[in-house]
Amino acid sequence: MRSANINIRHSELSWRVLLLATLAFLGIATAIRPLTTSDVEVYSFESFVEDFSKTYASPDEYEHRRGIFCRNRDIVLTHNRQRQQHQHQLGVNEFMDATDDEIPKGYEKASNTRATQAIATQRRLNDEQGLESLVLSPVAELPNSVDWRQKGVVTPVKSQGGCGSCWAFATTAMLESHVAIHAGVLFELSTQELVSCMENPLQCGGNGGCTGATAELALEFVRQHGMVQEWEFGYQSYHGAAVNCTLQDVESALLRGANKTHYKGAVASIQGWVALPTNNYTTLMNAVAKVGPVAVSVAATPWALYKEGVFESSMKSEKETNVNHLVVLDGYGTDEETGVDYWLVRNSWGPMWGEDGYIRLKRVDPVSLTDPEMDCGMDVTPSDGVACTIDDKGNSVIPPAVKVCGTSGILFDSSLPLGPYLVK
Repeated sequence: MRSANINIRHSELSWRVLLLATLAFLGIATAIRPLTTSDVEVYSFESFVEDFSKTYASPDEYEHRRGIFCRNRDIVLTHNRQRQQHQHQLGVNEFMDATDDEIPKGYEKASNTRATQAIATQRRLNDEQGLESLVLSPVAELPNSVDWRQKGVVTPVKSQGGCGSCWAFATTAMLESHVAIHAGVLFELSTQELVSCMENPLQCGGNGGCTGATAELALEFVRQHGMVQEWEFGYQSYHGAAVNCTLQDVESALLRGANKTHYKGAVASIQGWVALPTNNYTTLMNAVAKVGPVAVSVAATPWALYKEGVFESSMKSEKETNVNHLVVLDGYGTDEETGVDYWLVRNSWGPMWGEDGYIRLKRVDPVSLTDPEMDCGMDVTPSDGVACTIDDKGNSVIPPAVKVCGTSGILFDSSLPLGPYLVK
């Protein structure tokens, strides 16, 4: 997946900006005091600039961002005043001065030509693997709630910054959890390894690096090369910079019994991966309940100003069905106050965003609907998401529109690692 990066130019990165970026990536909360609706009404652009350590290249840029901030503040206030009509609230965050196209996701739409039959191209990599061992239970027989954070197998939320690397962050976070579930060791693995070292010749979800890829390609890469720890190849692309791969392949003489294609220093790998059936609620519920966190593709543009609560969106809106971001499904549950079912989703916009870096999406079992299509919409630009722009013969292709279901399209495209293991 690619991302429309935040194109805010900085005249000079002060020590404070660098410190905040480091803290955000490490998952250390530096949030401002929570603001009530009354607070937001009088919250000024000057306060925002100070609170979030914003710097701009020129007075014109400053005024341009002020205008965007004021429009976004109006959106927050209008939404929150209609509290009875919504299950979620909006709030002030670092994206108050950004347009929709500047919110960091995982697909670079502006540079993406219209392309492929894609999902078939990706799944071709793994057509002999599956979840044969997963016996599907009726949803009613699954636990009422699941939260993998409570089992101690989830690392802190990090921030991708201005790099379109959501695909790498989501894949890494999911793998960290699965390695912990199976091997009992919770590593912080290197997101930069995927961003810098993985190639994307068919331009699936982007051109690779900060301009995007997919979870399936990342999982296949990990199967072949393994993953090193975060301390060995730390994240350096926060501001969108391309970073060369510095890892070396292991030679058999250096590590007895190791896969010679694994990188030197790799601590974990997988035997394979599987793409779950498209738009299948029961399978996704079983997977996250019985196997572990799942990488899911979503339409995240409307999430930018999310603060708390259960987010609900109409899948009939073309904008909201534009799948453009990769996140991790860490569980599900039911809101105690409203009784609304939700998906528990980990984002990669830092712990200051949303509910400590998470968003809860409304969860609807299609069986409960008189017309299941009510929870579906059409993504008319699939190449902006999981599609590839090039086929295996090197030709550019144009994909048809695809049906996506669930809030923010969460049921459309999801994947899991198979057989995670420690590299010894």
